[in-house]
Amino acid sequence: MRGPWIIAWALPALLAAQPGRVVHAELSRPDIRIGEQVTLRLTAPVNGPAVQWPGIGDTLTSAIEVLRDSGPDTIAVDGPETQRAVTRELTLTSFDTGYWAIPPFRFTVGGAEAETEALLLHVKGVAVDSTEAPRPYAPIIAPPFSLLYWARTHWPWLAGAAGVGLAALLLLLFLRRPKRQAPVAAAPEVPIHERYVAALEALERERLWQQGEHKLYQSRLTDLLRAYIEERYQVPALERTTDELMNELRVSPLSAEQQSTLGNMFRLADLVKFAKATPTAQENEQMMSGAVRFVRETAPADTTTHAAR
Repeated sequence: MRGPWIIAWALPALLAAQPGRVVHAELSRPDIRIGEQVTLRLTAPVNGPAVQWPGIGDTLTSAIEVLRDSGPDTIAVDGPETQRAVTRELTLTSFDTGYWAIPPFRFTVGGAEAETEALLLHVKGVAVDSTEAPRPYAPIIAPPFSLLYWARTHWPWLAGAAGVGLAALLLLLFLRRPKRQAPVAAAPEVPIHERYVAALEALERERLWQQGEHKLYQSRLTDLLRAYIEERYQVPALERTTDELMNELRVSPLSAEQQSTLGNMFRLADLVKFAKATPTAQENEQMMSGAVRFVRETAPADTTTHAAR
């Protein structure tokens, strides 16, 4: 049994002594314990012929595994002249005890084959004292509670709960918000002269004087005129007698003709209301047409312009 490993141990020295070897292989240490790692360095020249590297898989042999391959790397080589070489480091391990031969790596240098030296790796086992009793299992140690760690672990649930809570709050606010009532469009204000002309026309359609109600007709007609004057010129026309009202209207914007027409209508109405006079049909009709004309002639300028448009 000693013959094979003695030959394998002496093989690297014999191959290293071969002249003209241009590629080399070197272990960082010749022996390891089972499961430990060791570095195998492969070196090939740069200056000179082209070099083709061998293919390297996950294992070198059935007992030696390749854990990591650094890939080719160019380095400087000490010597009388400036030279460079390409190195490639393999991290190896083994889980079988014994002496394991690493076969030569075959390169192609300038079209010719070249091999590295064979190596021997000694994988040693771990010494176990069989006389010592087995040690008991270590107790289970519970880590201290960390709120930050718990939050990082359960953040999807926390985010979901926060999202549901926010959605519920927004829904509650939406349901409890005061309902916005549709704005009610304000009815356009009817100009003063249109209101009173419409009231006079409505009085005419009642046909009071045609039914013998001369006093009622004259009273309501003059009351509409007095209300118009009071609203139009800010004069208390409803509380004044005819003479008092006409005296106050002397300093108003009314023309002399308008004041005269207005005074005649008020005096005719006073005769009907207080002296029981009976006006003719023509006088009743003239009273209505004169009142309508007076209101329209004295309408404010802006409303008359709007009406003209």
